[in-house]
Amino acid sequence: MKTLTLGLVLALTGCAKSQSMGGEVTGGVTRTPGGCAVGEAQACSCGGTSSGSRTCVTPEGLWTACGCATEGGPAVAVRPAPPAPQICGAQTCAPYLEEDTEVGAKGCCTSQGTCGSRSKFLFGDACVERGGDPGKPAPAECPDESVNFVDLVGCCRPDGACGLSIDEVTNFDLGCLERTEVARLLNDGAGDRNLLSTIFFIPVRPASFPARSCTFRP
Repeated sequence: MKTLTLGLVLALTGCAKSQSMGGEVTGGVTRTPGGCAVGEAQACSCGGTSSGSRTCVTPEGLWTACGCATEGGPAVAVRPAPPAPQICGAQTCAPYLEEDTEVGAKGCCTSQGTCGSRSKFLFGDACVERGGDPGKPAPAECPDESVNFVDLVGCCRPDGACGLSIDEVTNFDLGCLERTEVARLLNDGAGDRNLLSTIFFIPVRPASFPARSCTFRP
């Protein structure tokens, strides 16, 4: 299934243990005030005599759960609560159907006052309008694309332009966005992904998805 290439990211954020290191705990992932350096490792306690380490995931202070080196201590996963309803002006946005995640979408209001989705890891500060037409598959005309840590699904838009979709990732609901617009959004918001690429010695490359046309088949 095409989605974010998140083997590396999920390895950093997807632990199931739940413990606190002086910050907020969400599904075993820890937030601390003051931020941290991405990739920084820190010793932590799993409870009792168990110890392990955690890793900084984002500069805002998000850490992985404590990876225990020995058995013991709590091992109860805490499922994150679904995102709160988003209200933009007089409009109540459709609720997200899945739990909130660091990479998945968060609710926001666009500059036009419409319901939007945002993800700092993908789009930086951009709030992208929700509810776009999902388009239709057209593999021969509109190929899938990828850039560091991100896989996108090709699609054909009703206006005859090829697009790309991120909607297989949790909650985005953006529809089939025109290819060059997706490249712009990803490049404008590439800070965290570029930093992660550098830490893991992956060449940093910008998104480049030239415009393509297609035959829309309802």
